[in-house]
Amino acid sequence: MKTTMYNSGNYYTRKNYRFIDSNPVGLILNLLWVYICYEVCRLCFLFENWNLFSANMSWSTFFHITLGGFRFDTSAIFYTNAIVILLYLFPLHFKETRWFQMLTKWLYIIINSIAIFANLADSVFFEFRKHRSSMALFQEFQGDNNIGGIVGVEIASHWYFVVIAALMIFFLWKCYRFPGTPVKPRKRYYITQIVTLLLIAPIAICGMRGNTFMTATRPISVNYAHKFVTEPIQTGIVLNTPFSMIRTVNQIAVQTPRLFESEEELEAVYSPLHLPSDSLTLRKKNIVIFIVESFAQEFVGALNKDLDNGTYKGYTPFTDSLLQQSLYFDQTFANGGFSIDAIPSVLASIPRMDRPFVLSPHSLNHINSLASELKNMGYSTAFFHGADNESLGFNAFVKQAGVEKYFGKNEFVADSRFGGMKEFDGKWGIWDEPFLQFFCAELSELPQPFMASVFTLSSHHPFAVPEKYKDVFVDEGLHKLHKCIRYADYSIKRFFESARKQPWFDNTIFIITADHASSKRTHDVYMGEVGGFRVPIIIYDPSGELPRGRQPGIMQQMDIMPTMLNYVGYDRPYIAFGKDVLNTPAEETWAFNWDFYPQFFKGDYVMRMENGRDISEIYNYREDPLLKNNLKDKLPGNIQQDMYTEMCAIIQSYMDRMNADNVSVK
Repeated sequence: MKTTMYNSGNYYTRKNYRFIDSNPVGLILNLLWVYICYEVCRLCFLFENWNLFSANMSWSTFFHITLGGFRFDTSAIFYTNAIVILLYLFPLHFKETRWFQMLTKWLYIIINSIAIFANLADSVFFEFRKHRSSMALFQEFQGDNNIGGIVGVEIASHWYFVVIAALMIFFLWKCYRFPGTPVKPRKRYYITQIVTLLLIAPIAICGMRGNTFMTATRPISVNYAHKFVTEPIQTGIVLNTPFSMIRTVNQIAVQTPRLFESEEELEAVYSPLHLPSDSLTLRKKNIVIFIVESFAQEFVGALNKDLDNGTYKGYTPFTDSLLQQSLYFDQTFANGGFSIDAIPSVLASIPRMDRPFVLSPHSLNHINSLASELKNMGYSTAFFHGADNESLGFNAFVKQAGVEKYFGKNEFVADSRFGGMKEFDGKWGIWDEPFLQFFCAELSELPQPFMASVFTLSSHHPFAVPEKYKDVFVDEGLHKLHKCIRYADYSIKRFFESARKQPWFDNTIFIITADHASSKRTHDVYMGEVGGFRVPIIIYDPSGELPRGRQPGIMQQMDIMPTMLNYVGYDRPYIAFGKDVLNTPAEETWAFNWDFYPQFFKGDYVMRMENGRDISEIYNYREDPLLKNNLKDKLPGNIQQDMYTEMCAIIQSYMDRMNADNVSVK
């Protein structure tokens, strides 16, 4: 029987009420109409920019991209319609009144009309920017008095988009479903409405995140679009403009120093463009990189022989023994303070610049990386992380970086050789020891030469070790993390025991570093902002071709890429913001990081800026590790000015290149 709406007093209700007429079903249908509009906008976007995508676009490719785009559409739709959802499900009976329901409908139409116009407008401007618009757009056109005229011209020349937008808005208006839940009996009404809201609220939150709390620790970002494409430019099809805008709120690029008026002046001081030297030695060495969770320099006994009056042993007996056969530098630093900073720094020589690269407005840029460049030399590449495959968005970034294979918890569990879910730690992922054995086994399956990296996880809160090791790696009273560091060190030892038996071992360079230092510091020398970035960077070459022992100078995470590329004899130009430490004089080595403020290390000194422009502090961090004595304007000669000039050059070069999407050599 036909169900109709009628106005009973001030209330909307329905004759012959059915479940299909209920508020939840009405809301779902109203959101479904918006999904349809987003997909229409995606098709418009594709056809408007067909010349950019046609070479590598097929129906199967578009279908895969659309499935990926559903995640981003969901996030945008639930964010933009949050107030509509709340009003629609508001657990008070007056929401059934005519004025309230018309208010909700008008908000629904206005909000989604804006989203439609934003998506269609980006279909036009994408050709010029090659990526979806972000909040940086408002900074880019700030003070441009001609923007209104530009928009007017584009509207006139793309009149068909205006027609399409009008048709979609009319579609939303006509298809909108009013809620029609009976308000009597009141007790039943309030119970069902409250229960409905409580059930839909977590679904809405997961929709905004683009994932569930169980599969990922943070919401998806614009960078996550790389997971669903084969070429970076295709991220424009996956994404939608409302999502890109929402996810880049408060991410407008900071004002940075501009000491150099011309590119020539800037590059005379600093350039991230690396050119092959005239005398290259081809060495097709395998490269294996360990990024060990919270593996601070403080924990490595062999790097702290003077601590506790020479009695300090640390928590890493195997790493201590490996260090005696390895190359390492006098001072080594992380380029960021978070796990998501480490992967771009280590694999792509991209530092954190006031925010994580993967969360910045530049995260869709074309980049060079160890993987993308070594591919030109015939290397196979892989990345391993024992957590859920969605965790931290690593799988999206490493795909952007050109890594061919990703191995996470899913792949480990599917391999029956290593214990499957029995090795799940119950919180983050697979225990380090079995996962590193899996890592070793999979390396043996990769075609040589290969470059592979593994990110460990057991030395993370809640600081547990497997049951069978609880009496082996015990809580030593300082912090529970220390027993986890011992377990991580033991797991690396077990990896090397297995790796030494493999035919590829002697032709491999192993690098051990951390994602970041630890907050669980116990010695004064590691307190403060300098100690908070100290991580080991250990380079072990079983063949003995690399020099061994402590070398003078400074090394940072983003030096790994250019150092390794030059060492294996890479013969093409590439972009890397770090340096080749094997061919840079010790006095010219430096490190840079930016957490709360930019810091620049060179020689004995660390310089800080305030507001990203002005020198605030300079310290002799070797003699004054707690940074008590500010030496600003007190250094001899030109040390202060030279450091400031070089620091400004690094920041300006980074921002200029990132803003222009000029951080790769194709």
